[in-house]
Amino acid sequence: MIRVQSQYFGSIPYWAEIAKSEAYCLDRHAYFEKQSYRNRSIILGPNGLQPLVVPIYGRNKKQIMRDIRICYTESWQRVHLNSLQTAYRSAPYYEYIYPDLERIILQGHESLIDLNWDVHIFLVKRLKLASPLLSAHFDLSIGETDRREAFHPKKEKEPLAPYSQVFQEKLGFQSGAGIIDLVMNDLPGAKDYLKRLPVR
Repeated sequence: MIRVQSQYFGSIPYWAEIAKSEAYCLDRHAYFEKQSYRNRSIILGPNGLQPLVVPIYGRNKKQIMRDIRICYTESWQRVHLNSLQTAYRSAPYYEYIYPDLERIILQGHESLIDLNWDVHIFLVKRLKLASPLLSAHFDLSIGETDRREAFHPKKEKEPLAPYSQVFQEKLGFQSGAGIIDLVMNDLPGAKDYLKRLPVR
């Protein structure tokens, strides 16, 4: 079993590791890390790669993931949904994916871990992957492999194998978009694509 961080949507290498694992656990006891995938995702819009960031309280304090609260003083939900519409309205699986994402994002989760969990479970079901466990404490259990620090925007520089993207004719293939880009463009082939990627 592997232990991975909780991510907002998540990167493609992160999901490739999950797709290859027989069992995995989402960590909710590690410290929040700024500029990580814990509260951000990367989508591909008409002007290139674009981050979607969930604002949180206490950005400058050392906090455990399970204690992170989402800040609603900004209209981030509408920004995220408008950005997803602009980026993927013409994607093959937009109408199948977007309504559920809209429902999840508009729920008004109090904590980041709860938002991430709902997004994660939605993607697990769409990708037909094994459901995760949630960590009960920070320390690893016997037989658990620590992969909590393996996935970070600064570490994922190696280009991904190309797949079809909405703005490919204009921009060429853009490596670095998150899992939402893959499922919007090729949901039926996404699981096999993830399993073919090398573990990083």
